[in-house]
Amino acid sequence: MKDCLFCKIINGEIPSYKIYEDDFCYAFLDIANDVYGHTLVIPKRHFESMMTADGSTLSRMIETCKKIGNHYVKDCGFDGYNIFNCTGEAAQQSVFHVHFHILPRKAGDGKNILADLGTSGAELADVCTALALKEEPVEVKKQPHEDVDPNSVVLYTDGACSGNPGAGGWAAILSYKGKEKILAGGERETTNNRMELMAIIQGLEAVKPGQSVVVFSDSAYSINAFHQGWITKWVMNGWKNSSGDEVANKELWQRLLNVMEKLNVEFVKVKGHSDNVNNNRCDALAREEIAKLGAE
Repeated sequence: MKDCLFCKIINGEIPSYKIYEDDFCYAFLDIANDVYGHTLVIPKRHFESMMTADGSTLSRMIETCKKIGNHYVKDCGFDGYNIFNCTGEAAQQSVFHVHFHILPRKAGDGKNILADLGTSGAELADVCTALALKEEPVEVKKQPHEDVDPNSVVLYTDGACSGNPGAGGWAAILSYKGKEKILAGGERETTNNRMELMAIIQGLEAVKPGQSVVVFSDSAYSINAFHQGWITKWVMNGWKNSSGDEVANKELWQRLLNVMEKLNVEFVKVKGHSDNVNNNRCDALAREEIAKLGAE
């Protein structure tokens, strides 16, 4: 957004003290400098507040907060941390680009983050009656794989990377006649594209030869290689791209083609981070693998 202060920081138009950055989030020190290490975590995509941000964005922000907060405790000598958000002017939101605050804490630091709010004077039963969320019918949207031939294996895949290159994770969910199998793994130094490919490869390698498989992925890199004929041209050109350079991730593409020779494979592109249940599950599983690498 053109006039957003935080967007300008992300774009490098305004300097900041960067603490962490990946493909999705940016974290930097709050210039208020009120608490030592006061950090702001923002998404690179603009949302005014938590009210308008999608669930995937908020999930990744919280994941980043946890990563930074744990780093402050494990590596920087702090004993804990606060995480909080302000949504709306009445809640003291000053910059309308959704963000979380991280306050590193030390035992006995004298900071009273949770101010004395007193009492509202209301009966909790009355408050509950007034504020309880009313349940509404949930619209169950049809998933793309519901139209797949029941004799085919359904394979959902996703890959993720923190840093690109950096620590990465991949995940695959296979479904066949009511049964499900989940595969996941990660690598310490990799790229997002490699993880997307690895998810497809691992999933297909788990299928018995001769089966028909429909692969659902949000990776344009992986899907377009087949839908737009890139892979055919690479093979014909001796694994050289249009610039004459060796195709990136050549060994993974060759491994993928090798397993595909034993199967009947169809690729379907799905929209990432939307309302596709299994795509979102794969994304979460892949990111869990990244988190495991950080915990080792």
